[in-house]
Amino acid sequence: MAVVLSGGNIDASTLVTVMRYGLTTAGRHLVVRTSVPDRPGELLKLLELVAQERVNVLTVEHRREGVDIPVGATGIDLTLLARDEAHCEALLEQMRGWGYEVERLK
Repeated sequence: MAVVLSGGNIDASTLVTVMRYGLTTAGRHLVVRTSVPDRPGELLKLLELVAQERVNVLTVEHRREGVDIPVGATGIDLTLLARDEAHCEALLEQMRGWGYEVERLK
């Protein structure tokens, strides 16, 4: 069975949702929650390390307040595009090796 999507019968935002769903089921879409010290340059350091692993950063959400964020830290949610599920798992392990606590959200 196949679903035909064309410009005449689908909203553009629905097409984006379908694309994200496909990337997630293919093991390429990775959403990670972590935190960094609330100091200048810490977010840049994290993003540079991730870039070295050949992962595309799609979005960065920077949270400075919240019940789950310790004082002196900044919560970071990263939406990443990897090669496959194995690449996602390797990146999670690498981030832990760099000293980040990571939680996979998707």
